[in-house]
Amino acid sequence: MGNIKLQDKRQGTYLNQQIQSGDFTSFMLFVGQTGIGKMDSALEFAASVLCDNVSGEPCQMCSNCKLVVSGNHPDLLQVGGEGTIKIASIRELQKSLYLKPYQAKHKVAIIRDSHLMTEESANAMLKVLEEPPENCIIILTSPDKKLLPGTVVSRSQIVNFGTVILQKTEDNEEIFVDAVNILKKSQFYEKMAMAQKYSKEKPLTVDFLNALEGILREAILGENDLNSDYSERKIISVLELVEKSREYLKNNLSGKFVLENLIINLG
Repeated sequence: MGNIKLQDKRQGTYLNQQIQSGDFTSFMLFVGQTGIGKMDSALEFAASVLCDNVSGEPCQMCSNCKLVVSGNHPDLLQVGGEGTIKIASIRELQKSLYLKPYQAKHKVAIIRDSHLMTEESANAMLKVLEEPPENCIIILTSPDKKLLPGTVVSRSQIVNFGTVILQKTEDNEEIFVDAVNILKKSQFYEKMAMAQKYSKEKPLTVDFLNALEGILREAILGENDLNSDYSERKIISVLELVEKSREYLKNNLSGKFVLENLIINLG
């Protein structure tokens, strides 16, 4: 698998230093845009931690590496990735984390899309962070730390994978105007017409989603007037819809379906 590579080389170095030294951070939050590589790097990091190879690089030959590849390693725990993360899943994870590792020297837990934890789930997870189990590494992934409770974020080491935000220029100003119109109270038929307009080619759909995200993130920072129509909670929920739209595109659903579904869920 080799060294972990991130857009921000400092973060890649940080993870690789842990692997080389064997001195691991107990809780990490991998943040960044959907599809940017958070989950792949989390799995690669887990494989390096669990491998018998003391040099820190997965040998892909030992029983630990083979179990990771097959998806059956008893010390690699995964939760999330299928919508809302309910408290039953977190409680089951808790039980497993407080048991000694079965085969490797450590346990690694990955909570994918951790921002989709319910309030009860997040509170249960917080108890784990406050009373850390020995020899465990917990990795949460989320598109943005703002989507998680501050109490969880403050106890985690942030590993930032970055976000590709479309910068507004004279050449793409129309995309931003249309993105604002979709977020504002335009007529439904007008919004669907824009969905048709930006679904003709996948790169155009991606640019439109990036423009939406840029506007929403500026709104959170108070850099535009979207707050007059949207509360912070609403902005965060729409950001989640944008991230889900990217997932749909990644799974080869049509741009037309992706944008129409987004507009319908915007209400």
